[in-house]
Amino acid sequence: MALAACRIACTSADAVRGKLSVDRLHRAMTQPCLERLRTMQYLLDAHMLTHPSDKAKFCYLPTVPTLIDGVIVSQETLEMAVFMTIGQEDVRVTLRFRFIGSRWMCQYADLG
Repeated sequence: MALAACRIACTSADAVRGKLSVDRLHRAMTQPCLERLRTMQYLLDAHMLTHPSDKAKFCYLPTVPTLIDGVIVSQETLEMAVFMTIGQEDVRVTLRFRFIGSRWMCQYADLG
């Protein structure tokens, strides 16, 4: 589960930065979570148009995960925190997974 959380966190960061489509996460995230990521992608893209120096520091460099931590909240809920760097910026991604049907789905993703 830690590897899956790391993959989802890195893909989410790349999607928000505009490197990948948010739709690549449709099998791993619930629809409301995907919509929030699309909104964040739109807002970050609008910000980067007026701040090219921020774009150079944040949008072109790879994501490098450094630490993964997780807590089992209940039988159906798991929370994971993935710490990563993008260039020299530290980024923390918090994910909440819920067991839906027969798989773990991310229902909450907080990037910051």
